[in-house]
Amino acid sequence: MNIQDITRQIKRNCDISDAQNWGYYSICGLLMRMRELYQHEHALMPWSPVSSNNVSDWISERENLWHELEDKSLEEIVIEGKNYNPFDSADLNKLLEPFGYVYGGGFGTFNKPQFFLGRLQEKREIYDYMVHSVGTELCRDLSLDPALLQGRCIYVRQDAIVTIFWDRFQTMTSGRCESLIEEVFRRYGVTKNAVLSEEFILGIDRITHAAADLFVHHEIGEAFEDELSEEWFGIITSVCDKFCELYLRGMKDIMADTSGMGSLRRIVQEEDENLLFLYVAMLDGIRKDLFPDIRKAFGEYRHTKKWQVIEEARQCGYKRAAEMKYAVIAYWREGGTPGGLQVLIRDRVGNR
Repeated sequence: MNIQDITRQIKRNCDISDAQNWGYYSICGLLMRMRELYQHEHALMPWSPVSSNNVSDWISERENLWHELEDKSLEEIVIEGKNYNPFDSADLNKLLEPFGYVYGGGFGTFNKPQFFLGRLQEKREIYDYMVHSVGTELCRDLSLDPALLQGRCIYVRQDAIVTIFWDRFQTMTSGRCESLIEEVFRRYGVTKNAVLSEEFILGIDRITHAAADLFVHHEIGEAFEDELSEEWFGIITSVCDKFCELYLRGMKDIMADTSGMGSLRRIVQEEDENLLFLYVAMLDGIRKDLFPDIRKAFGEYRHTKKWQVIEEARQCGYKRAAEMKYAVIAYWREGGTPGGLQVLIRDRVGNR
């Protein structure tokens, strides 16, 4: 099997997807993702130093490539004379896994096609779901979701999780984040003043391994809460509004986390305090707005050590997210508009 040729074909689809969807990112978000992609394509770790001039030259070259590809269609992947749809992860992995590789092809935020090819670290079964731990990635697009659910398969991407926590570590050392994330790092052996060393890398490895467990159970919770999922994603793809899409996806994330099969339920069942701290520290932005119960419950837990307050917050969070989901569906069925949907979301979030 010519893995270099397969990588080249997958990378072309990555570039086509990026060429057609880069405009969905903010300027700051795009520059950050391009820097990360530069490091990936040059086999650099997130903490490796890079030359600003080299990155600038690479960005110019990448923009020229995107201009060439912006009107192209995604291409089938040809292996040993047989054509495969780029979203046919199951059949492609039947070929790739015996050689130690794993492939993912699906849709992410803003319905952006995303693809990757990486080395298969581990494959295990949890609740009838096959979890693939993806190690070093040979190619990917701008998207860097830490975990993907495709059918009965979950793909956990180590490169993405390491990048997430390196970014959090940098934010922590610059003093631009709350003290909770500092305590989370300390629990896994990484101090605010840590320097790049073998001990530091081991600490990052410990925290990314713990986070991978959270991401896996989040995806299981999302699969478990699949009622009306096709209609829900139909709404997401119809609204054409970034605000609405991000909040709709945030609602689904909270439902997944607080589901009876989700990550927060797993934390309560195992009474895993380290994971609880990690979960609350990572809950930011829109998801934090949609799940205010957990912050209050977490504060009470730190004084009482009573897991029941976390369980009650989980149930309240699930109830609220579910009510919002079904209110959105009911409104859309009645001929709702993207503008009206935005008002509905703002009212419900503001009156929580």
